[in-house]
This record gives sequence, C-alpha cells and structure tokens, in this order.
Amino acid sequence: MGRADWLEIVARQHKEWIRIVNGFGEYDYAEDIVQESYLILYKYAKPEKVIENGIIRRGYMYFTLRTTYYLYYNSKRKVRKVSIDDGVLQLDDKTDLREQEAYNYICEKIDDEIEDWHWYDKKLFVLYRDTNMSIRKIAAETKISWVSIFNTLKNAKNILKEKLKEDYEDYKNEDYERL
Repeated sequence: MGRADWLEIVARQHKEWIRIVNGFGEYDYAEDIVQESYLILYKYAKPEKVIENGIIRRGYMYFTLRTTYYLYYNSKRKVRKVSIDDGVLQLDDKTDLREQEAYNYICEKIDDEIEDWHWYDKKLFVLYRDTNMSIRKIAAETKISWVSIFNTLKNAKNILKEKLKEDYEDYKNEDYERL
C-alpha cells in the first residue's frame, strides 16, 4: 500500500478529524490543523502504525491531531524570534519540528516495546490506548473483570515507564537531541 493510498483511507474520515479538533476548542483553523496532520503523517508515520487490519487507529490519529493543535496553538501565541544570518531574515521554527520528531520517536519506542508482550497484555493495552473506551466499558464489552484489566494496564504502564524512563524524561525536559 503506497503512502497516497493509506492517506486516502485516513482522509475519508476527514469530517470526524475536524470534529475532534473542534473538541479542542479550535473552530476557525480546524481544517488547517487536520491538513497539517496529514502532512505530518505523510512525513513521519508508517502506514502500519496508523492503519491496522484496515481499521484506522483512532488513538494514533487523536494524538497526532492533538499534538498538531498544540504546536499550532503555541506557535500563534509565541513571539517568533527573527535572526539575521548573512543579511537574510529567517524565522526560527526548529523547535516545533524537533518536538514533533521526538514525540514520534517516543510513540515508535512504545510500539516497539509492546510488540514483545504477551498477546493478552498487548491487546488490552492497545484497546485501551487506541479507543475512547474506559476500563469499565472494556470490561463490559469483553466480559473480562475490571480488576484484571486495571492490573494489566497498571503493570503495562509501569513496564513502559521503566523501559522509556530516560527518553521520556528527555522529552519532558525538551532535551530532544538526547533522544
């Protein structure tokens, strides 16, 4: 499946992505944010990370849209620094791109880590992460006890915290070059 093919599948739910961005409180530039998200997906995402078994991973799209929204929101509120280099005026936009690359790096590290998990742990974690379902709703839908799901997710999060501790700290501290 080529890049254009899978992006076309993602774009079929364009109105839904607009509604999600509207849910963040952005109405005037929601279209622009969704379009920018498509560009980010095209540049940085792997098709299998966005679409699994023909189904779009809503959690992945949600986090991409949210991150793009925050990048937009923060950039329009900041005063852009202008540097003069050899007589040419340039805007310094490196921070936004580096942050997006770091975010994608962390997401890929998480995906790589969960690939080695037991199928039960992996399925529950992915279900919880990629859907809007609460633990109680997952329990009702799957007939798995709430306590079992809670403990599995708690253990999964602890494993991820331990494995990605340094990278996540670097990300939070904006030390993107250390990732």
